[in-house]
Amino acid sequence: MRGEVTEQLQEQFEQWLAASPRHKQAYDRYSRVITQAEILKSSGLTGEANTTKLVTRPQRRWIMVGAAAAAIFVFTITISAGGTPIPGSDVDLSAHAAEPLATKRGEIRSFQLEDGSTATLDSDTRIEVSISPGTRYVRVAQGRARVRVVNNARPFRLAAGQGVVTTNDGVVDVMINDDRQVLVELISGKADLASASRTASAAAAPQSLRIRTALQYRADDQHARSTARPRANSSAEWPSGWAEHRSIPLDQLVLEANRYASVPIIVADPKLAKRNAAGRFKISDTEMFLKRIADLFDLKIHRRPDGIYLRSQ
Repeated sequence: MRGEVTEQLQEQFEQWLAASPRHKQAYDRYSRVITQAEILKSSGLTGEANTTKLVTRPQRRWIMVGAAAAAIFVFTITISAGGTPIPGSDVDLSAHAAEPLATKRGEIRSFQLEDGSTATLDSDTRIEVSISPGTRYVRVAQGRARVRVVNNARPFRLAAGQGVVTTNDGVVDVMINDDRQVLVELISGKADLASASRTASAAAAPQSLRIRTALQYRADDQHARSTARPRANSSAEWPSGWAEHRSIPLDQLVLEANRYASVPIIVADPKLAKRNAAGRFKISDTEMFLKRIADLFDLKIHRRPDGIYLRSQ
C-alpha cells in the first residue's frame, strides 16, 4: 500500500482490513515501523535549542534497503522492550512501534513528542514513546524524565516499573533509582497512579497524586504499593541542571552531582561528608560544582584516574 495503489488493490485492501481487528492492528503497527525507518533515513531528528522535535514524514514509495534494515532494528527494539500492558485496554506496548529516546551521561535534553507534549530526559535516561491515534504512552526504562502533557482527549499514560501515571493535562516527574525504587511526583495539573498489572488494577483503585508530595514504590511490585514522601528541595529545578537545598549533607549533594560527572566525585573524609551544605549548586556542570564546594568548605581537589577526591586543606 506504499507503492502505486490501483482501484482493485484498494478494494482488496479495505476488505482485508475489515475482516479482522487484528488486521488493522498489524497494518498500523508496521506502518509506524516503516515511518520511523523513513525518519532515521532522512535524519528527521533535529536539535534546536537542545530540543528535538519528532516529525513524521510518511512517503508513498518503496522503502530502500537501508531504511528496511532500520525498520527491522526499530521493530526489534519494540519487541524486546515491550510486553507492558496499557491499562484499560487489551493492547501491549509491543503492539505499538515504540520510539526509543535516550540521553548520555551528563546530558539533559528535551524532546517534543508527536502530540505536542514534551519529555525532558535527565542524564543517562532512556524512555520509549508510543503515540498513535488511540494511544499516548511513554515508558521510563531508566533514569529520570519530566513529561509536560498537552491537553488531549486521549489519556496520556506514563509507565515506570509496574506503575502507570495517567493524566490529560499535567507535568509529572518519574525517576528510577539505582536500587530500582520508582519516585513519581506531580509538578502541576492532575494525575493518578495505578498498577500496570491487569489483576492488580482490578483490585486497587488509582491513587491521586498531590503537588509537593512524591510517591515511591518498588519497580517490581505488581501492585505498585506506594508510600508518600515530601518533595526534595532540588526536584523542581533539575531540568535546568541546578539544585537548591536549604540543608543537605555533603555526601548526598555529591551523589546528585555524580549523575553528571564523567568520573566519580569522592569525599575522602567521613566527617567532611556529613557536613551540611546550603544554597544553589550547578550540579550538571562538574567543574563549576567542584569550585563552589571547594570554596564553600575550604577543600583541596585531587584528580586521579579513578575519581576526583575532595579533602580538607
